[in-house]
Amino acid sequence: MVVMSEIADYDNGDKKSPQELPGGETRIITTTRRCSLESVPVDVTECIVASFSRYEYPAIALVSSHFRRLIASHNFRLARSQLSALLGFSPHELPRWHILYRTNNNASLRLRRVDSLPPVPYGCAVVAIGRRLGTGVIDGKIFVMGGCETPSADWVEAFDLERRVWLRSTWPALSNVRIDFVTYAVVKQRIYTLSPRAWCHAYDPRERTLETWAGGHELRGLWQASSCVVDGMLFNVGPGRSLGHLVIVFDLKKQVWRPVKVKGAHGLPPCVYQYGYESRMGSVDRKLVIFVGNQTQWWDYEGEKSIWCVEIGLRRRLGGEIRGKVESVDVVFRTTKSTRSIELCRTVIV
Repeated sequence: MVVMSEIADYDNGDKKSPQELPGGETRIITTTRRCSLESVPVDVTECIVASFSRYEYPAIALVSSHFRRLIASHNFRLARSQLSALLGFSPHELPRWHILYRTNNNASLRLRRVDSLPPVPYGCAVVAIGRRLGTGVIDGKIFVMGGCETPSADWVEAFDLERRVWLRSTWPALSNVRIDFVTYAVVKQRIYTLSPRAWCHAYDPRERTLETWAGGHELRGLWQASSCVVDGMLFNVGPGRSLGHLVIVFDLKKQVWRPVKVKGAHGLPPCVYQYGYESRMGSVDRKLVIFVGNQTQWWDYEGEKSIWCVEIGLRRRLGGEIRGKVESVDVVFRTTKSTRSIELCRTVIV
């Protein structure tokens, strides 16, 4: 008896029974289904589709309901979000971009340098637009307070992303307006900046108005460089735990800072509290991420220097109270080079 095996390409996946051939021989036909999209592991499909531009998603969604569900899923949005950190090694190296990623076993986080991106000058202002790293983005425009081509304290430039042109706006010159900033944030369609002398400015690009706040205003009292915006709320690493907690959030409606009670914060490494002023905060998928070194950048010493990453999940309770929970704590970067500094954190959508 001769046994023959054939692989048929049937859509219905029906199996054929053994067939007898003349002479008593038997042919066995086996069939298999065509590979369907659903049979590919979801994480593999996410990685492939996430590599395409978001402008191609409407066309991809037409392929099947499987792709439509994938693009709309929470995990897919997370797969497209990456946190970029700008690390410098003064005075020997300019800051370079590093991407936060999970290791192969999905057990821990690491920072990996992006060699394809050039070094960035110290003191730069950077905003993320899709795949491009570019001070605030509102209505398809990048706003540069103080101007770009000719620095000035009485005007702002805006780069129109569609028309590829610079637009200029002015306001009455104010003696206390500074064009160098400690940090900035875009909240509720306004650009907020903090100057080195703790002056705060709020620019409304739609109304073309500028507000300036000095001593006594709540925002300037506790705002510092380690901060980020999540869901229209300004979060900050509480300097000196003045409100009794590591993380605080600014209530724009009531114009006050409020503490964020974080479960698990008491078990964090001491450097998170000791060098909180030098930390940098970012956000990925509505979670807070804090990068902080194990020593101050103003003191260089022999031996290994490390950067810790603290990931904090957020949830809003009834009444508007914000609570947090420490979800992971990892050493994400090690070096024996000169003292490093963490310049910026920005979330990039790939």
